[in-house]
Amino acid sequence: MGSQTYSFSEIDHRISPATAGKVTGAFRDYTITSAFQPIFSLSHRNPVGYEALCRARSADDLVVPPLELFGQVHSEADNVLLDRLCRAVHAQNFSACADTKSWIFLNVNPLITVVGKNYGSFFSEMLASNRISPNRVVIEILEQNIRDESILCAAVNYYKELGCLVAIDDFGTSHSNFDRLWNIQPDIVKFDRSIVVQAEANRIVRKALPSLVSLIQEIGCITLMEGVETEQQALIAIDSNVDMVQGYYFGYPKETLVDSQREESSLSKLGHKHTEIAAIERAKYRSIVDQCLIEFRRLLEKIRIGIAVPESCGTLLAMSRVRRIYFLDDNGRQIGKNVTTQQMLDYADPRYKPLSEAVDANWSRRYYFRQAMLHPGEIQISRPYRSLVGQHQCITLSSLIETPGGKLVACLDLDWA
Repeated sequence: MGSQTYSFSEIDHRISPATAGKVTGAFRDYTITSAFQPIFSLSHRNPVGYEALCRARSADDLVVPPLELFGQVHSEADNVLLDRLCRAVHAQNFSACADTKSWIFLNVNPLITVVGKNYGSFFSEMLASNRISPNRVVIEILEQNIRDESILCAAVNYYKELGCLVAIDDFGTSHSNFDRLWNIQPDIVKFDRSIVVQAEANRIVRKALPSLVSLIQEIGCITLMEGVETEQQALIAIDSNVDMVQGYYFGYPKETLVDSQREESSLSKLGHKHTEIAAIERAKYRSIVDQCLIEFRRLLEKIRIGIAVPESCGTLLAMSRVRRIYFLDDNGRQIGKNVTTQQMLDYADPRYKPLSEAVDANWSRRYYFRQAMLHPGEIQISRPYRSLVGQHQCITLSSLIETPGGKLVACLDLDWA
């Protein structure tokens, strides 16, 4: 390391005015400046922050991609210099054009945070010099580059203690895992672009994505989908219920910030389109479920007055999506076997035979049972879930009814392929 410190004052000497109030930084033979990509809140329909991105040119004015620039740096001292120089340039350029409340997202190598104390004070002085409060700063940490958990936690805690928010970047790739989320407790989780790309190509991923987003939110994190480049991907992001979005579809990185009013109108149109698509999907859902609901209500009425089950189920079992009918007591235990047709039994997947015998099985943990118990006499409809007796998805209609023999929860499973 030698005697070089790379404190804020030393870094500041490497920054020069450019055009239109912008500044550039000098590193070796390269000139470094900033571009800002907007990050939108889907609920507020406005940009709430901007990710600062490095833009570099060589001495002969050729564009140098960031990965190429950072790939040429190997010594610890030069890593610290380049990292700090980029942040200082970004902070000064952002301060010159931002409002008083938007976040600035800064990418930081956690290793630099750990060794930074050996190179003089920097970050707090840099923010103060540019009149940027720490609570307006989101530190993006590429956690997959760090194998040592203690290094990662030290980096996160350092910025949290300063008053910054911390975001885990590129979640869903490489070493990303839930253990790290629980240990680090970031404020924001940025889903890697590969997730929305997979969701666009794969129906199963698309169906599972809202649950993954919900899980991250339940841990206590704000969710952000990055790399959204098409309208279809934007609609998937909205459908997944992420909090924020980023990507070329919403805005390219630019030296200037976006027009909030224009973007609000654009996002409103996208939201209306999603609402229309969701309405069509709900209509399809209801058209399928409603056909079965009519017959299910008739079945419930017959059972209430004591008509035997086999005589009550014929019409329902003849419907194409119906898979089985079964009954639970008020503790959730199944009474008797599943009521189904021989044809359904003949086509049952033999690999799941150990799970096919359901007499006395306890379904009290199932959502459809709990909801039926909470709302007596009303028919409940579950979300799609994986059936235990095959590879297919199913939904369950359920209702708690009074019969001559006591209380029963009647259940009807529908195939939801």
